[in-house]
Amino acid sequence: MEIQRDDNGSLGLSIAGGKNNPGGDGPIIVAQMTPDGPAAQSQELRIGDQILTINGDPVENLSHDDVVDLLKAAASPILLQVMQGNDIVLGTESSPSIQRNQGPNVPTPYSVPPDSSLLEWSGSTGEVVKTIRLERGSDGLGFSIVGGYGSPHGDLPIYVKTVFAKGAAAEDGRLKRGDQLIAVNGQSLEGITHEEAVNILKNARGTIDLTILT
Repeated sequence: MEIQRDDNGSLGLSIAGGKNNPGGDGPIIVAQMTPDGPAAQSQELRIGDQILTINGDPVENLSHDDVVDLLKAAASPILLQVMQGNDIVLGTESSPSIQRNQGPNVPTPYSVPPDSSLLEWSGSTGEVVKTIRLERGSDGLGFSIVGGYGSPHGDLPIYVKTVFAKGAAAEDGRLKRGDQLIAVNGQSLEGITHEEAVNILKNARGTIDLTILT
């Protein structure tokens, strides 16, 4: 896909991953996009997509900073080769639904906000562990997750992909996209598969305590 910079030279996206990260080595992933930025307006790129090449240059063995520099130096329009994946939604359905073309995962345990100048990555600063108590109602928990042990992109933690407009998470207002889920009602999610995390969340009823790294 081709993405043209805006008048400020921004692509309107932020990335996560790369070699030598505080959260461990991982693929380069689109972490977030500004809603009115060039990346989002392309209607092709998705949060969680893995970036494979930039203007034909592979990024597989590059550090996060190297990829940021490559994106900043690249002439517009920028040609990105990406790989898209699946996502499982925890909503009101009796069983999880699979949505195509949602990203595979965010590979490091930090929330990464888009930056107007193009890209910023907070790295190991600003992380906070906290517990959020949700009351599950008729609209369910109202968020989707990505990641898990045995992922096609490596063994990854469980992350919040999307918080929906309806559901316990939206009503509470504290859970954010990119938060890492550490435990549910005291049960650790470390080392479990995506499907196991879905089942734990589906089977949690009533008052649910989520321990998160945000």
